[in-house]
Amino acid sequence: MLNRRSFLLLALGAAASLPTSASALTLAARAVSGSGITDVGVTRREDLGAFGGTPYERLAGIIAGTVSRDEPVAGLDTVLDDGTYAYTSGFEVIRPAGPDAYGTVVIEAENRGTPLMLRDFNGFDVPSGAPQDVSYAPGMGNGFLFDGSRSYARVQWQAGYSPGVPDDAQGVGQVIVRDFARLLRDGRLGHAGSPLGSYRHRLLVGLSQAAWFVTSFVAEGFNDARGQVFQGAYAQDGTGNQLAINAVAAADGEPQTAYVRPDAAPLTPRQVLHRPTSDPVFVDVAAYTDYYRLRAGVSRQAPGAPGYHRYDWPAAHKPMLSQAAADSAFAQGCNDGEAIPLNPIDNRPYSRAMLVALEHRIVGGVSAPMPPERLFRADAKPADHALLNGLPGREVWVPRVDADGFPVGGVRFAAAELPLGSPAPPALRPVSTANAAATCGNFGGWHPSTGDELRARYGSLDRYLAAYDASVTRLIGRRLLLETDRRFLLDRARAEWTMAPQRS
Repeated sequence: MLNRRSFLLLALGAAASLPTSASALTLAARAVSGSGITDVGVTRREDLGAFGGTPYERLAGIIAGTVSRDEPVAGLDTVLDDGTYAYTSGFEVIRPAGPDAYGTVVIEAENRGTPLMLRDFNGFDVPSGAPQDVSYAPGMGNGFLFDGSRSYARVQWQAGYSPGVPDDAQGVGQVIVRDFARLLRDGRLGHAGSPLGSYRHRLLVGLSQAAWFVTSFVAEGFNDARGQVFQGAYAQDGTGNQLAINAVAAADGEPQTAYVRPDAAPLTPRQVLHRPTSDPVFVDVAAYTDYYRLRAGVSRQAPGAPGYHRYDWPAAHKPMLSQAAADSAFAQGCNDGEAIPLNPIDNRPYSRAMLVALEHRIVGGVSAPMPPERLFRADAKPADHALLNGLPGREVWVPRVDADGFPVGGVRFAAAELPLGSPAPPALRPVSTANAAATCGNFGGWHPSTGDELRARYGSLDRYLAAYDASVTRLIGRRLLLETDRRFLLDRARAEWTMAPQRS
């Protein structure tokens, strides 16, 4: 890990190789008491071109900071030096070039060091690696995240990826994310302006394991730092699950790990949101497979909470978007290694609409409410108990299904309202959270309809697409899809129809 002197040498050396305008972005340290960012070293500044006519730039580098002994971080006392703990961590900010005051910034919690929501929102492959070391393809996919002059940022938080997060005090990562967001909120580094600017609206987002970080961050009280840090939080495939990096480990005395405990019950909405002065507007999304692997039904057996919004999706936690993903699943032994078609329903357009709805709620206030919650009717027992990751001594319910095998209720995707197959089995064996590698249950099976079956049901491709388009229109009207994704969804529906097998 870099010490403070090494960090300054790195930052100043990197600045010397940058253009003059970029050199000014590397600022010196400030003296602080307690926790906070002490240094921002911008080691890369890149012109990303224009999005919607607005020029964008990318800043990446290393932050340094301190964690005070007073922070509620389990194991912190084992790493303190003179009452504080010093850290460094990689970061990036993608923003409009120009003024230092901005509108909305989407701050992503990485998933094992990778920005999966940047990948899904913008629909392109993102490289793995520290944010200050990676480069992105020109155009960054569809450019969705930068519509309306929106900004994007991330900072490393996980032990093994961030050089500043110790194995025995992994809650330091929660402090890093909080203070990074506070830096973006206040736009101040000591008595000077921060090179990263200030942002009026801040949203914390995460997918899967990173969604559990989002849930833990809010539930454990880290959203309060001299005022609310994030106004909105989006946990996709969160379903109330909590990482064992801090409060969980402190309670059970077991080693810390950036994963769920295998037999831990998900938190209820009122266990996540119980600090009215600092709690964000919280969006929780559950995939169909999450009811089988992540016990998504447990968190909503309890009443909701003000500001908590739950949406259930008929897609799999991991949709089958590429043959390589399917091959990888069966190679690791999913479904006993027997290859079968996987649930292909694409949830990415719905995640984009969810982010926009949350942003409108934060920017517009109560005059821009979130869409009504949409939950599955989860009062059934699984047909095959081997597909359920149950909880000892507790009933875990799954959704009822319709005649096509789709869960009843929830957000009725166009692909579920007008199915081209059936999601069977609902999840792949083994369905487990025993460890971070046990992810087979994130995939769902798929029984595709044959071409003859589709023609018997829908008549023709043209008639099918007309009905599909009408379904998309209804979802747009309910703010569950964006108009900009209409063509994407219709093209995908056309492609899946043409790939239907001719015989069972």
